[in-house]
Amino acid sequence: MLQSLSIENYTLIKRVHIDFADGFSVITGETGAGKSILLGAIALLTGQRADTSVLYDKTKKSIVEAEFAIKGYGLEEFFEENDIDYDNQCIIRREITPQGKSRAFINDTPVALNVLKKIGEDLLDIHAQHTNLLLQNKDFQLILVDQYAQLQEEIATYQQHYKQYINLKKEYDSLFTKDINTDKDYWKFLYKELEDAHLQVGEQQELESNLEILSNAEEIKRQLYTVSQQLQENEGNVLSNLHDCHNRMQSIEKYKKEIQTISERLYSQIVELKDILLDVDKLQEDTMHDPFKIDQFTQRLDEIYTLQKKHKVNTEEQLLEIRQTIENKLQAMASLESKKEEITAAIAQLETHLHILAQQLSDKRKQIVGKMETDIKSVLHFMNMPHAIVNIRLEKTDTLNNRGFDKCVFYFTANLGTTTQPVHAIASGGELSRLMLAMKSLISQKNILPTIIFDEIDSGVSGEISTKMAKVMQKIAGYSQVIAITHVPQIAAKGSKHYLVYKETKDEKAISTIKELSSDDRIYEIAKMISNEQITDSAIDAAKHLLKS
Repeated sequence: MLQSLSIENYTLIKRVHIDFADGFSVITGETGAGKSILLGAIALLTGQRADTSVLYDKTKKSIVEAEFAIKGYGLEEFFEENDIDYDNQCIIRREITPQGKSRAFINDTPVALNVLKKIGEDLLDIHAQHTNLLLQNKDFQLILVDQYAQLQEEIATYQQHYKQYINLKKEYDSLFTKDINTDKDYWKFLYKELEDAHLQVGEQQELESNLEILSNAEEIKRQLYTVSQQLQENEGNVLSNLHDCHNRMQSIEKYKKEIQTISERLYSQIVELKDILLDVDKLQEDTMHDPFKIDQFTQRLDEIYTLQKKHKVNTEEQLLEIRQTIENKLQAMASLESKKEEITAAIAQLETHLHILAQQLSDKRKQIVGKMETDIKSVLHFMNMPHAIVNIRLEKTDTLNNRGFDKCVFYFTANLGTTTQPVHAIASGGELSRLMLAMKSLISQKNILPTIIFDEIDSGVSGEISTKMAKVMQKIAGYSQVIAITHVPQIAAKGSKHYLVYKETKDEKAISTIKELSSDDRIYEIAKMISNEQITDSAIDAAKHLLKS
């Protein structure tokens, strides 16, 4: 139950504090006084988004805080799951900063908006002016049936599995939007091409070097031959001259020690030159122009160059890295194929289970729709719709949705002798209001709704019908706390508590505020509502009569 509400710096509200009582309370006020603003502030506590436009003073933060008595509503598990300290008195606070940041708190513990929304749904049922229009929505009609049938636990179980089902389908679509086999064939082709190339690190450099030698073999052989001739075969060749020099130094080395040293050095050069000559002759012998090998090496290099160009790299190392990457990808694809089978099987299993759960839901709905129709008609007849007929039709659809596979349509007529038609096609505003109130009345008896706020549910009705609607709200107040925002005196008079929203001017600025009315103030306010601001004795008498009846 909502025990108190504090609002600070919100739209036209500078600062207000309201203490609420259980039972049936009403809130009245002139058009534009701020009743909708009050409702908007309460809606923030249910996770509704807001921005800096709601700030009365743009330099200060807005704070909306409410205290709830929550004992007996079975919320202990919610608090434990969200790591929030539980207390029978729960304080919910919402803050909007001048920088546009929004913060939410439950018992001074910061929480995300989705957490705030969840507890808000458990504590507050806000029936805004547009809610009547929801009754024309087939999905909402099915929700009403489920609430009447008290299928909350079954729906929660079904939706838990349905969420898994949807997530698996999303995973499947994200992983397998492309044809895996097509992609696999492509990567297998690339891998085989690189594998068949038998690439080795350093091979390209070796091939290029050998090809360079073979392509210039004749020139190399000619130069080597000339060197050989110069070293040993030409007249006055180098070796012959060195031998002669060595012999001459040998002949005189006995005379001077330094000459012996030079002689030894000359001999070592002769030995080194002979080794060089052997190497030159061998190179000359091994160097041959070989067209076959040139063609072979050229073809191999062309293969390597083609692969490098195809993969936009410059070395065999990079090609080998690409081959490894492709191999890893193919292994991942093989794993993905296995996962595809796994996900497909899981989806099929979940789908089968969901159909079983959906059928169970459908069976339970069919069991109660007859009684639900009767109960709705009973409440409507009480609210001056003696000929109203409601038919609830359930039809099985081909696809699963968030609540099973049933489609629900409310058929309705308010007039004797007319055929029922879908609610969205024929119901007037006043009829929708009464139909929705009838549903709320039935649901409140079956489900714990701590606080129900009706925002002008009396729209489109007046007089005796309003009185009957007020009595229905009084009945609901026997199960839940009811707060009704109204323009209708008949409803205002039925509240055990009466609050007035009004505007006043402070510091040349209009502000909205709210106060609880005394008994005398209530008479005056209801008289104003009756006489459209002209307070007459008859209006006073009428107000007193309404308050006593």
